Amino acid sequence: MTRRTAIFDLGGVVLSWDPVRAFSAVVDADAAQRLMRDVDFSAWNRRNDAGRRYAEGEAEVADTWPEHAEAITAYRRHFDRALTGTVPGTSAVVAELARAGVRLLGLTNWSDETFPVAQRRFGILRRLEAIVVSGREGIAKPDPRLYRLLLDRFSVDAASAVFVDDSEANCAAAADLGLTAIRFVGADDLRSRLVALGLLGERPRVSEPILHIAERTLWDEARHTGSYPWSSHGTGFEAEGFVHLAYRRQVAGVLDRYFSRFEPEELVLLELDPERARPVVEEGSTEAFPHLYAPLTHEMVVRELDVHEPFNHPA
Repeated sequence: MTRRTAIFDLGGVVLSWDPVRAFSAVVDADAAQRLMRDVDFSAWNRRNDAGRRYAEGEAEVADTWPEHAEAITAYRRHFDRALTGTVPGTSAVVAELARAGVRLLGLTNWSDETFPVAQRRFGILRRLEAIVVSGREGIAKPDPRLYRLLLDRFSVDAASAVFVDDSEANCAAAADLGLTAIRFVGADDLRSRLVALGLLGERPRVSEPILHIAERTLWDEARHTGSYPWSSHGTGFEAEGFVHLAYRRQVAGVLDRYFSRFEPEELVLLELDPERARPVVEEGSTEAFPHLYAPLTHEMVVRELDVHEPFNHPA
């Protein structure tokens, strides 16, 4: 039977997370590791994910390990630093599932005090119809009550749903309830499993040139920093969830519609290697455009063009 609902865990599957980075805002990495070991951070954080207030958990640490009383608060205060980006490849899989008409839901172990940080920052989460957050419900995976809550709240037939999580225990609990569980080990493996289940087909190859229009100053800055955090002018990759691309035949229209205030010398056209970029083609309001569901890197760029050059280069 074809499964038409996909339920995604978030941390470690869609979004990357490293708590040491939050603690490193106030202590060095060795001290952060020592703190996490002393307080048994995994167990401490699971209780927060299940609905405990951070203030209560921080007070518990202060009472038992007074030397960590101040540092433990860094996790909450600097939580944004713990979110290191999107997991490579997963966003493209989410976009492909959406294009295929698969219903997308989220089921995450996450404190409701810090989850809004991720919601504000990552546009890819808007691709999910709804997200059940353990901290809001007061129960956490692998408690079967949390799975049943999602299934009941959104009228999901477990037999027609796929559940994706990086935790073996969470996958086992899902399977016990009749969901098809996929243990996440990487986006390529996940996509292959979804193809085998009939949710996706083979990814269509994009053989014609694809281009990204960048502000020249921002691209020059990216050469220096090694990072290009943009989707289009004025919009970041994380907030949008993808990088805007165009086929050569679409570039003139995009320039006219969105970049008319720029002088030609203020812009640069970046031609990308489709095999390295692996874009997802999605319908826009008038036509289909390629989108890059990953940060644009220098390795993807095969050449740079001035926008006043004619667009009749050989494909």
